[in-house]
Amino acid sequence: MTTQRPATQTVPATPSAFRPLPSGSYGNKQPTNRGIEGIITRYLVRQARKPRKPGARNGASVLALTTIGAKTGLERTNPVGYGVDGDGWLITASAAGAKNHPAWYYNLAAHPDRAVIEIGGERIPVTATQYEPEEAERKFQEVIRTSSRMARRTLLGYRAATDRVIPIIRLTRR
Repeated sequence: MTTQRPATQTVPATPSAFRPLPSGSYGNKQPTNRGIEGIITRYLVRQARKPRKPGARNGASVLALTTIGAKTGLERTNPVGYGVDGDGWLITASAAGAKNHPAWYYNLAAHPDRAVIEIGGERIPVTATQYEPEEAERKFQEVIRTSSRMARRTLLGYRAATDRVIPIIRLTRR
């Protein structure tokens, strides 16, 4: 997690919060923000925030997702790969195929209407909606079909590495 600052206001979780999917029983090592992984995370957040045309950077489209911590109430910013879905964005909580979901997923589940994305130099308040598993499978296939070859291979590898259902989340402008 690259950014930690107190949220500007405290608002309790809303009825629109979604229930997180269960974790898996096996998977890859969960990515951390230490060492080289932390350097890469900070670099990707800076790249997503740059005021230029959004899109692929080295084969992957990345946005900076800022969520409010489910337990701490602090802002947390993470780079997240995305796909465009009409007037919204699709993100996958893959966590590199780890057995547990990424921390930002639980933050979104607790506060789906308090997230902000930064893409192409623009800061956009968004609302997160999780797809049900059946619809998520259809959307996952759509993301795979429209992704670059490298992103497609990466996502399919993450999916094969774990037995958990990888959540697909749609972000729409507030």
